[in-house]
Amino acid sequence: MFSSVIPTKYSLTIASAIFYLVYWFFKIICAYLTMVFYNPISMKVGVTPVIIYPSKGLEEVLDRRDKGCIERHVKELYERNETLHKAEYNIDILWNSHNDVMADVWIYDKVEEWGSGPLVDVRIYRNFARDTSSGVSAGNGLVILGLEEQHRWATSLEEYIEGERPNLPERISLGKGFYEI
Repeated sequence: MFSSVIPTKYSLTIASAIFYLVYWFFKIICAYLTMVFYNPISMKVGVTPVIIYPSKGLEEVLDRRDKGCIERHVKELYERNETLHKAEYNIDILWNSHNDVMADVWIYDKVEEWGSGPLVDVRIYRNFARDTSSGVSAGNGLVILGLEEQHRWATSLEEYIEGERPNLPERISLGKGFYEI
């Protein structure tokens, strides 16, 4: 009567196997859905320093074998949108949305004038055109911005812009450059 309710060693083994399969399935799915980033790229567009964080998935719209494709895309974005140059520096987060190149351009100005840090604005672009319907940022992008700001505190502005980038948490870092195949 109770034998069908009392687990046997085989039923526990099967249950454990199913649990681990479900666990790893969700872990893989969550890792895929989480926005993770390639190592940042630093460049200047005109006189404006730009720190670029390309996200996983961008390789579906920009060819990783085409060295310089990110830099060319950012340069064209800034040429088409002159207001992006009105900053002391920018942090751009590039990502893919339905095979469109998205750019969250964080514009940092008045870095030394404010006691509480720079004045920051953001503009979102979809294939070079302003996009006002996609939201402002994903949480992992905000983590990057926070780490960059903490990193800036430790140095002068010039050293910050030209120096090493902060280490991203393993959870959101691919640990390699966009062009490393």
